[in-house]
Amino acid sequence: MQRVDAFFPRDYADARARFLALTQAGGFLTTAHVHPAHRAPDGSGLACDVAWRGPAAASRLLIISSGTHGVEGFCGSGAQAALLASGALDGMPADTAVLLVHAVNPYGFAHLRRTNEDNIDLNRNCIDHGRAPANPGYDEIHGWLVPESWDGPARETADREIARYQQERGMRAFQEAMTGGQYNHPDGLFYGGQAPAWSNLTWRRILREHCSRARQVVALDLHTGLGPWGVGEALCVTSEDEHRRAVAMFGEQVKWTGGGGSVSAQIGGTLMHAAHEELGPGKLTMIGLEYGTYPIPETLDALRAETWLVARGRTGSPEAARIKQRLRDVFYVDDPAWKQAVVDRLMEFVTLTREAFR
Repeated sequence: MQRVDAFFPRDYADARARFLALTQAGGFLTTAHVHPAHRAPDGSGLACDVAWRGPAAASRLLIISSGTHGVEGFCGSGAQAALLASGALDGMPADTAVLLVHAVNPYGFAHLRRTNEDNIDLNRNCIDHGRAPANPGYDEIHGWLVPESWDGPARETADREIARYQQERGMRAFQEAMTGGQYNHPDGLFYGGQAPAWSNLTWRRILREHCSRARQVVALDLHTGLGPWGVGEALCVTSEDEHRRAVAMFGEQVKWTGGGGSVSAQIGGTLMHAAHEELGPGKLTMIGLEYGTYPIPETLDALRAETWLVARGRTGSPEAARIKQRLRDVFYVDDPAWKQAVVDRLMEFVTLTREAFR
């Protein structure tokens, strides 16, 4: 096997080509869900690609998905590619299939956005939009998060107000207000949208088409940006019942975001919630692997800058290129040791899943 570093992509096009080549060489059946309305910056098409290997009517299924949050796909795609090349997915137990979902949010991956083409965070989009939850905490801080200008008095005032908020209420309260999801500010952060996004609908379609026959489904969704450098914290976000199932399979290392001991705030409307809606109760155990990159303030500042750029800035300017590069850097550590840690952690969970399926 090549050095793990070699499997991580330069860009979305490189990631997609590598994924398709490795899955087809490995005997997977591939399907492309092509985005109907948007293209990559170079004019090429965008797609969420799906690869299946195993019995068509397998009763047990392992799903590994990447790129829910666009730019985080550099990590997720690289980990999927390294996993494929390693042979770790070969020799699965009888009556078991593997489903790989590559670039759930291809627009964000290709355009260096965490969100999709409508500034929607897909892990806030999977709700009943007729009953979208309120987030008064975000309403209070929105104007500071996305000020009128990124330099000068407006930014200075915004940063002072954010610092005051954090000092008075604590960093955790600020993180929960900012990241919990909001539905009133389309130009803001962690925006959940007003209707199901294309990637949400595509994810649900993939699950319906591939998971209906399985009796047991384990799903790993790959993310970056929170927690210690190179550590992949295993997160359950839906319920205590699912958390108990995950702990029985993977051990006490799995954290529940509702329990207060996780790097992530408790959120709703995720692809994990959508998966449970599609597959029904008790069938699915789904966790997110959240790979740490840089301290939260640094990551959130880069996210603010990129959101401001799209909402208020000039996307073709030299400043825009710097902001985009910084966003890529805080969600994808271009370091061989970090990449090796990412792949090792994913392989650990694949091994544990294989053992649970025996």
